[in-house]
Amino acid sequence: MDDLSGHLRTVKRITFFFLSVCFIGWALLPEYKPLFGGLVLGAAASLANAFHLSWKVHRVGALSAAGVVKRHNLGFLTRACIGLLAVVIATKYFSFSLYGTVAGLFVAQLATLILGFKAKRGPAVRQSTDERGENN
Repeated sequence: MDDLSGHLRTVKRITFFFLSVCFIGWALLPEYKPLFGGLVLGAAASLANAFHLSWKVHRVGALSAAGVVKRHNLGFLTRACIGLLAVVIATKYFSFSLYGTVAGLFVAQLATLILGFKAKRGPAVRQSTDERGENN
């Protein structure tokens, strides 16, 4: 569970970096304001979805560890509604780009996937040096 918090913190940093790049693009390229606005709104919804999924995983883990026999879910419907809400807000109220919003919805999930691949590869490399006692 501690790895999950660390990964979520890294995903948050990557998403904030992406948001800062989008705001810089918004400021420097005003003709692409609808695209960057959609990316910002989609990335914010994506980060909210990542936090919600992390909370659900912690909750399901705690309930399972406590031995509570109950049907658990990871809140897919709630996360889908957050994404749909971002699309509705982007198109109806701000006239942002639909394509930018949908692309922004994948930022945190893509960062999580890349961190997962990196974490999967990391222990094998670390393990070989630990066996020789170089890191102790």
